[in-house]
Amino acid sequence: MSSRSVLWMVMAVWGLTLPGEAVARPAPTPSELEYSVKANYLVRFAAFVGWPSRAFETAEAPVVICIAGRDPFQGALDRAVRGQTAHGRSLAVRRPTTPEATAGCHILYVGKTGTTLVPAAESRAPMLVVTDSDATSERGMIHFVVSDARVRFHIDLAEASRSGLSMSSRLLNLALSVRGG
Repeated sequence: MSSRSVLWMVMAVWGLTLPGEAVARPAPTPSELEYSVKANYLVRFAAFVGWPSRAFETAEAPVVICIAGRDPFQGALDRAVRGQTAHGRSLAVRRPTTPEATAGCHILYVGKTGTTLVPAAESRAPMLVVTDSDATSERGMIHFVVSDARVRFHIDLAEASRSGLSMSSRLLNLALSVRGG
């Protein structure tokens, strides 16, 4: 078979598959795009936040990202953690349904109906609490907002420090504001 024949076959197969794939995947809604960005931020936070060693049961334990309350991510967070690591640890996602079930969470995203699942500050292990202006006006250590059609965030460095967490200056530089720094 000549190289010209192979080229025509490849072009024919490519032409037949592309339109079908485009039809099968509708364009994401603005909300889906927003939560996809937020999911990726949660994964990136894991790399730029430091936890004390006591926050992990073993040296191989994963960094656990938990969603408290209604899950708005529609699978985007599960896709975002796939194959990712932070500080040499794999990432995992959990969806606790009680405050006690948040034990072992390293990052706790507080979604709608999730404020009742946030453990009291004095009883919570080193845990990064991430809140969302879509879900609550209460601010966690990191608080998502949409500003100028972009997902951004505020940081409460003092609260994070009280919980034994440290944050990279690179993360602090990305924040709209840093309280207690």
